[in-house]
Order: sequence, then structure tokens, then C-alpha cells
Amino acid sequence: MRTALLLGLTVVLAGCGQASDKPKDAPKATFTPFVKGGWATVLADATETVSLLDRMGFRMSGYAPVQGPYRAVAQATPMADPSVAPVNMANLIVEGDAKRLNELRFSLDIVNLDTSPFAKTQFIRWVTKPMDQLGLDGKDAVSAAIQTESATTGHLNGADFHVTRDKIDGGRRLVVTFTRPEAMSGPAEPRKQ
Repeated sequence: MRTALLLGLTVVLAGCGQASDKPKDAPKATFTPFVKGGWATVLADATETVSLLDRMGFRMSGYAPVQGPYRAVAQATPMADPSVAPVNMANLIVEGDAKRLNELRFSLDIVNLDTSPFAKTQFIRWVTKPMDQLGLDGKDAVSAAIQTESATTGHLNGADFHVTRDKIDGGRRLVVTFTRPEAMSGPAEPRKQ
């Protein structure tokens, strides 16, 4: 009896082992952006976008009126080793009205030419991280313009962008600005005729 029980248990376990040896199709992870609707959604809800940027690590100030327009400013972030002076610093400012954003402006002050290639690589990541997480298009065009420091203007689905390079004391400044398209900059509702 004992032998039959052990033999039966062995057969059951052997059958289980056979099934578990087969490779299983693992579910594939799919990326889901924090918002749906891309640039139009991001620009349409100022307080939520500022909150999302803050939660992404940009350490945003409160979104409040500053001499007219509403504004929130991220804490300046070093784009290279901060112990090696002078330090290449990145900044982010968002502006708009009480409800909508009109502009997201990322900038990089390159004042240490020895670390500028690394700083530009870090800046590209700093700008494109929220683009990925918010499901925004334009990442490749913006990355290329930053890398080559080329003045570029483009139109995205729901936003326009501009990349500029300006001289500053001791270096140069790269600025990436995302704005509400001209067609959307007016009132939210169409005019009645």
C-alpha cells in the first residue's frame, strides 16, 4: 500500500514537472503615458502638468501669477559634476494663464566647455524624459537639434517647438521652447458669427 501511494505521488509530480518545463508566454509590458491626448492635454491643464513635472523630479515651484502671466520654475539642475566649477546648469520654466500653459521652456547654460558634450547628453535626457512619460511627440527632432546646437523650429501634433543657441557670459545657452500653436493661442471656444 505504501509503495502504491509513493508510486502514485511520483506519477502526479512527474506530470506537474512536465507541464512546468514548457516555456510560458510572458505578458509583454506596454508603456502607458501619464496623460492621454499628448501636447493638447499637457498644455490645456496647467496645474496638473506642473504637478506631474514636480512628481517626475523637476522640483517645481508653485504655479502662480508673476507680474502678469502664471509661472512655475523648476529648481536649477547641474548637468555635470557639480564639484567641477563652473557648472553647466539646466532650467525649466512653464508659463500660461490660470488654466492653460502657453510655454514650456527648457534651457542649458554651457559655461564649462570641457564637460559640454556630457552636459548636452544629460540635457537631452532631461528634456525628453517628460516627453516620453507624458506621451509627447517630437523627441527625435528636439534631441537632434540639441546635439548639433542647431536653431530649429518645428510643428508637432498640438504644439510648436523652437531650439535656439545664444551667447552668454562665459559660454552659450541652449533653449528648447514648446508653445501652444498659433491656431490654439486664442480663446478656447470658437467665435460665434
